[in-house]
Amino acid sequence: MTIWNKIYNDYQKGGKAWATLSEGIHPLFKSLLMKSRFDHKHALDIGCGTGKYAVFLKKKGFAVDGIDSSDTAIRMTKKALGKNVGRILKSDMFRFRIPKDKYDLIISVATIQHGLKKNIQKLITQIHSSLTKGGKVFISLPDYESSKKWDTFQNHKNLGSKTFAPMSGPEKGLPHSFYTKAEAQKLFAKFRIVKISLDSIGRWIIQAKK
Repeated sequence: MTIWNKIYNDYQKGGKAWATLSEGIHPLFKSLLMKSRFDHKHALDIGCGTGKYAVFLKKKGFAVDGIDSSDTAIRMTKKALGKNVGRILKSDMFRFRIPKDKYDLIISVATIQHGLKKNIQKLITQIHSSLTKGGKVFISLPDYESSKKWDTFQNHKNLGSKTFAPMSGPEKGLPHSFYTKAEAQKLFAKFRIVKISLDSIGRWIIQAKK
């Protein structure tokens, strides 16, 4: 069983809403949709979780595909979407091959930091090639300075390059990569327009356009 599969299973049984499970739709994401035009309205959610973003997008007229490494998350997303479900697949995001020039919106909230930075860079490169011309991304990455205040990482294993694995808690042993603003800007260097802002809980919110 994967770490997040256990977290979702415990949550379904009335356990703690770990990490972002208790969050609603990020206000910056709502703002992005209000201010943007999407010609195709075809979105991909990397780390679809409970399906809340997929449902929100479906209500806005998007066809939504999603991937997650958790069987439980896939079931939750499919149930939340109901009929006319897109391609909701169990997959490791670092191994999944995203079709080129397919989506005009790709989102990933509190997900892609769960890996080594070299793999995250490859994923961002693939995301760029998977967007249609003018396509946009909404992606969150944890801020390095903020991580020093998070209880989860007071006891951790250092994996190098601001990447740590907590030694206790539900995500014990799972790599988490943290970024400075300059590192986040470099990560999205291929994009034409990049807006990076720090939210109230210490995450960089990256809004970028191909």
